Amino acid sequence: MVDSLKRAIVLQTLDLTKSKENILKEFSHKAIELANLLLSQRKSKRIMDLHRTAYLSIKKNTPFLSQHICNIERTIIKNKGSSVKTITINFNLPKICKTFSTKSNYFIELGLYPRKRISVPIKQNKNYQRYCSLLEKGWACKTYGLTPRLEIVAYLSKNESEIPKRKNVLGVDVNSKCFAISVLSPTGKILKQTYFGKDIWVKRKKIFERISKIQSFADKGSHSAMQKLKRTKTREHDFVKNRIGEVVRDITNMALEYNADIAIENLKQFSPKGKRFNREVMRIPFYTFRKNLESRCFDKKIILNIVDAYHTSKWCSHCGALAKGHSSNYSLFKCKCGHIVNSDRKASLAVAVKSLLVRNNQAINHNLFFQFTDRRVAVNQLFRSDDGFGINAVHDISTPMESQL
Repeated sequence: MVDSLKRAIVLQTLDLTKSKENILKEFSHKAIELANLLLSQRKSKRIMDLHRTAYLSIKKNTPFLSQHICNIERTIIKNKGSSVKTITINFNLPKICKTFSTKSNYFIELGLYPRKRISVPIKQNKNYQRYCSLLEKGWACKTYGLTPRLEIVAYLSKNESEIPKRKNVLGVDVNSKCFAISVLSPTGKILKQTYFGKDIWVKRKKIFERISKIQSFADKGSHSAMQKLKRTKTREHDFVKNRIGEVVRDITNMALEYNADIAIENLKQFSPKGKRFNREVMRIPFYTFRKNLESRCFDKKIILNIVDAYHTSKWCSHCGALAKGHSSNYSLFKCKCGHIVNSDRKASLAVAVKSLLVRNNQAINHNLFFQFTDRRVAVNQLFRSDDGFGINAVHDISTPMESQL
């Protein structure tokens, strides 16, 4: 389950005076110098090793506050390059940062050095309006960042502890060609199954074919081909971003319609299985989809459960046993019991089942057993051996799940 959601909004500064601009630029420049110094002293990827060797000398020889030094140290530990060209310095409320407003402006006051504070006016554009609307919706901002371009980054967060659980669960399976959806009741009855975003893969395939043709001319040094290639890639990116937002809107609306929480897989990294497979997998916009879905779920007060992807593609929803998984064409799931079903549809069903089983196991009333067929049922195989789920999570019935539509 996602405990909190985080967002970052860039706020532009408004008509800084020359003196303020010079002070902020000097502060940012010194921070980059300190970051490069620490990078040259870094001997391991452990932040405590760097902190023990560098903190005291930096605190003694520089006017930076302790929070700034620790922030720069964390940035250096994550840095993979040989030098730092830009860095965003964070300011936490209320110790070294505060906000206030006048009749005409909104200010963020940054504590740069001991007894040295700068009040930065914020431009009231669309970003600022979005920032204010999120604060009104219950989001909180406890940290602000200063970029080398003298922009203010507002880091917002929101907890979902107040969101009540809904009766049903909507499982989502993300793949390269569509988003498969399954809505289940607490007793295992399938309330709805459908697909979203089929047009995304079709449109992207046409765009990628066009990109491959343009790329051959761009490789020969054609300036017009390079410009056209850049425009085509931008168009593909914008199309995917917009359609993902529309798909997420439809999924959350369906969850509200069926009074359901949403569950998705925790996909982290795929093992390489060949050039073509890797290329298809890398085109799956899973990260974009997940971040957009997290945002919409918080706005609409829907709980988003992240479940382990263990065996969701191999579990048979008809007999409950584990099969080999996908067929040779990847689109069908086949089991020894004779059950043949669309693999994406079945995977979304498994995601919803696992979310319901986790919910029932965590509930105070452990009699809320999930129901399956009485043939070779092994629902505990959906969980790893150390997850604490046993075969008693199943209550046998004679009707296969696929027939409960």
